[in-house]
Amino acid sequence: MFFQESFSSSVDFPTYIPWQTLSSDLSDKLKHGSIRINRSNKVEYATIQEEGTPLLENGSRKPDNIGDGSIITEAVRAGTSWPVAAFLLVNAALGAGVLNYPYAYDKAGGVVFAAFLQIIMMVVLISTMLVLVYSADVNNDNTYHDVLLSLCGRRAQQFAAVSILLTCYGICITFLIIIGDQYDRLFLSLFEKDFCTQWYLDRRFTITVTSVLCILPMCYFQRLDFLRYASTLGIFAMLYPVFLTVYEYYKLDIQPGRIKVVPDSAVEVFVVIPVFSFAYQTHEIVVPVYACMKDRNLRDFTKATFLAMGILFFIYCIAGSFGYMTFGSLIAPDIMEQYDATDPVVLIGIGALVVKMITTYPQLVVCGRGALDGLYAEFAHLSIDQFIKGEFKRRIVVTSLWFASTLLLAVLAPNIGVVIELLGCLASVNIFIFPGLCLIALAIRDDEYLEEFKSRMKCFVACLMIMFGTFVFGVVFTKVIMYDMLNKSGKVPHPKC
Repeated sequence: MFFQESFSSSVDFPTYIPWQTLSSDLSDKLKHGSIRINRSNKVEYATIQEEGTPLLENGSRKPDNIGDGSIITEAVRAGTSWPVAAFLLVNAALGAGVLNYPYAYDKAGGVVFAAFLQIIMMVVLISTMLVLVYSADVNNDNTYHDVLLSLCGRRAQQFAAVSILLTCYGICITFLIIIGDQYDRLFLSLFEKDFCTQWYLDRRFTITVTSVLCILPMCYFQRLDFLRYASTLGIFAMLYPVFLTVYEYYKLDIQPGRIKVVPDSAVEVFVVIPVFSFAYQTHEIVVPVYACMKDRNLRDFTKATFLAMGILFFIYCIAGSFGYMTFGSLIAPDIMEQYDATDPVVLIGIGALVVKMITTYPQLVVCGRGALDGLYAEFAHLSIDQFIKGEFKRRIVVTSLWFASTLLLAVLAPNIGVVIELLGCLASVNIFIFPGLCLIALAIRDDEYLEEFKSRMKCFVACLMIMFGTFVFGVVFTKVIMYDMLNKSGKVPHPKC
């Protein structure tokens, strides 16, 4: 019953709730009846004659227990329990970052130091998540962008939408790189001598062919009903590498590289912080999950948050520790690259990951397209009639540009680690800067002149959050651009050819 409820109300960031988190004017449209969410969780656009009428579903009034902007599923109608909320947070956070985790352990200075750093990050992340939830209760907001709109204004809301949009874009690039990594591992195992000489085995060719034939046709669909259960496969595909790290640790008889006990430099520590943040990041879906809880209160959500973080810590520690201890400093940015694909156990994991990437990429495109639609409609001051009439043309243009640019960047990117570090930069914005702004707004709202000690402490903590997020963003972004991309130092230390 627990898993049935979890899957039926699954929030698999960022494939499930594009409008709830990204469209900057969703709430206004919902409240004025210009768009609506039907029983199949699809966005529908009202006609000009219907605009301004209450939200309707099949001609009947919306149930009273469903608030505007809520996620409407059978499980959510009755409200989710806090253990299910924890599962949703785990499902949202567990993604491609797990493949990069053993490599992050090497950057962090080994198993012990990495685990200690994760504990510190979890404390900070839980605090910022609770700040968002507490902020959501001020105006009973149901989405991440609604919280920012209520407390920080429309500009902050728009910046948040752009940040999450870029996150979706970066994850698309990561997925294509992962597809190429899996093919490299497979073909290197099958065609050792010919792998570096045959053009049809080159990752630039394999990524392009798979993307054009299997991914691009699905991206042009307006709705992706046939992929709605792909999150179930996603959980399996992302947990399988965790199993493989343990399996291969005991099976492989190889001499690992240097095993670190401390990081090589302070810069490496700051670089790995966004990677850990990205792996635990659920901030974009924290507020929607909280809004769907049966008992919407801070105490129950705190329990859900601690449970989710504990589960993620256990999963990531297993993947990072066993993967890093197997290869040491010879670890690759994608752990799957280093396993023998002729082993059926590994082959299953490769197949699951490729299918996961293929089926999830189109959902990310729909997510990003919805964000661009919402932002474009707002900045261009489109009427509902203009918005609906131009939908097909925008869908074709945006999808084509999105696909072509992500494919080009995936082919040119040195490895998955570079993209995940950039995604970690964006994660630091969503995790530290925006919650910090909300905390300042809360302090000023309660005490306009900051006369009380409590209000001053809130502002002090918020300023620390904002400064830390900005500093980490700057350090990591500079490091990635100057060293990894311009100098190509981000290449795998043990090239296949």
